[in-house]
Amino acid sequence: MKYFIDCGAHCGESILQAKQMFGYDTVTISFEPIPYFVEQLKEIHKDDSTVMIENAAVWINDDVKKFYVHDEITDGSSLMTLYGGVDEDRYISIPCFDLSTWIKNTFTSDDYLILKLDIEGAEYEVLNKMIEDGTLSMINELWGEWHHQKIQDEYTHTLAAKIQNHLTANNIRFNIWEIHIPTVGKAHPLLAYRPSNLKDVTSIKP
Repeated sequence: MKYFIDCGAHCGESILQAKQMFGYDTVTISFEPIPYFVEQLKEIHKDDSTVMIENAAVWINDDVKKFYVHDEITDGSSLMTLYGGVDEDRYISIPCFDLSTWIKNTFTSDDYLILKLDIEGAEYEVLNKMIEDGTLSMINELWGEWHHQKIQDEYTHTLAAKIQNHLTANNIRFNIWEIHIPTVGKAHPLLAYRPSNLKDVTSIKP
């Protein structure tokens, strides 16, 4: 069975692109922290048994964490306090889960796993744990975006270098995930009329 593990679903662009790239029978499991997007995507895909949507953020343990909301762009929020464009005083509390443990407990070597990480800076902690516990070896294709340029933190940059060295040494290709909007199009209402910011759809604390 082929699975697309979609970390950072946003408005569902990655679901549509994954189906086009990897086949419409690919089972897509999407994780998205913003409850509004999750509710909309669940409604949009309610009749498609190959698409599952979960309201959670991928992380290195099971927890409830602050998710710092970027007011100006809907795909710029982050678990990382030092991420560019977020405000430590503006956040929502969201459930997080240990991605590597979930992968080990959910899939077998017979499954073809495509992992996409677009998680706004949290990819370094997540990939580091996957390297250390061996879960990365279960991934057949690795896709995503790097965000270290938006995090002014020495620890994150150290992790970034460690991960890059591991990928190079083990001939693991990190494919850059780019959404091609002209190809994906405005295939459903959330893509056609997505909010310009999160202020109107998210209860931000404090």
